[in-house]
Amino acid sequence: MFLLMLVSMRPWFAWNNLGNMIFALSICFLFLRCVLSSKNYSIKNTILIVIFLAFLVYFMVRMRHAGGLVGILNAIRAVLVLAFVMAMSIDEKKQIVTMTTNLYAWIVGISMLAYLFVISGIDMPYSTIEVPDNLFYRPFLNYRLFIVSTQTTVFFQRFQSIFTEPGHLSMISALLLYVNQYELKKKSVLIIFVSVLMTLSLSGYLLMIFGYLIQIVAKSNKMYRTVLKIVTVTALLVSIGLIYYSIHPDSMFSRLILSRLELDEERGIRGNNRVSDRFDHFYETHFLASTENILWGMNLTEAEHWILFGRGGENSHRVFLLNHGVISLVLLFLMYFCIVAISPSKLGFGFLILYCLSFLQRIQTHYWEITLVLFMGAIQYFHTKSASELISKHKSRI
Repeated sequence: MFLLMLVSMRPWFAWNNLGNMIFALSICFLFLRCVLSSKNYSIKNTILIVIFLAFLVYFMVRMRHAGGLVGILNAIRAVLVLAFVMAMSIDEKKQIVTMTTNLYAWIVGISMLAYLFVISGIDMPYSTIEVPDNLFYRPFLNYRLFIVSTQTTVFFQRFQSIFTEPGHLSMISALLLYVNQYELKKKSVLIIFVSVLMTLSLSGYLLMIFGYLIQIVAKSNKMYRTVLKIVTVTALLVSIGLIYYSIHPDSMFSRLILSRLELDEERGIRGNNRVSDRFDHFYETHFLASTENILWGMNLTEAEHWILFGRGGENSHRVFLLNHGVISLVLLFLMYFCIVAISPSKLGFGFLILYCLSFLQRIQTHYWEITLVLFMGAIQYFHTKSASELISKHKSRI
């Protein structure tokens, strides 16, 4: 299961037929596991399945036009993954959080060591690889334990481990940090935290900070102390950033992170580059001009898609709305909300908020198995932990 989760992040070894083989074998395994574990389903889970199937039927109809048979197979795989996790026992759902954290930290940690060796001047063998059938990504230098892009505008290659983009690594790492409640005393959590810092990803930094603030609110019993902590942390980060930017305006960190936080009249901040001006114009003049498009999304032809997205794709929640419509967005949110409502906790609802924030920034991660499985496992983990804490408090009062 973890291998399927890892492959969904598109590491370099899954760019070819090996990735397709892993997906195919995983689907067979998931199907057998769901059948053999059907006795674990509850009434609540059945209700959730019905809600998700409603989304799936609509999504499959949409993907039949947009993605053909491949789109339908991807939708079926998504159902199997959901059913697989729901068929897990409570202990398995909790264990998957620990398993994912530890294995992910091992992979990223080893990759990070090799990366530090190379940038420090130690030679390591490498080859040049490309993403198949993709015109957006430039070739990569493949050191086996990590890859770096040959497309860069700075003297420093950002860390991205074995994955396609630094943003892919930082977004998943930021979610894992929240799940583990930023316990940096744990080696695995500390490694994941350092990996976010080394990506120099603005979206990853913001998600990590927002997650930490959400966690403070979720775990707090006294609001005034919570507000004081949030104000203190925010003021400290802003002060450090301003001082560093004034002293080192041309440094790598200033150019890639701090300069992108400057206010812009049109985009809010300069770093808000998830969509292009061409997309903004099409979104306002075509998509928002039709109620039908807003509700159901647009079936773009191949020519329209090429004109709109060019060499690559746009990465914003508005891209999801344009392709699938408001109805899909509502059903998608309803599915995740039901997952939290079935096993409620403050940290769980906080994780849902953080999940929505990540969706505003980068939509493709929400199609990945690692995000869905991690979300469902984390919600159960938070729920069980919250229940055990209440029992402990009750016993201490007695």
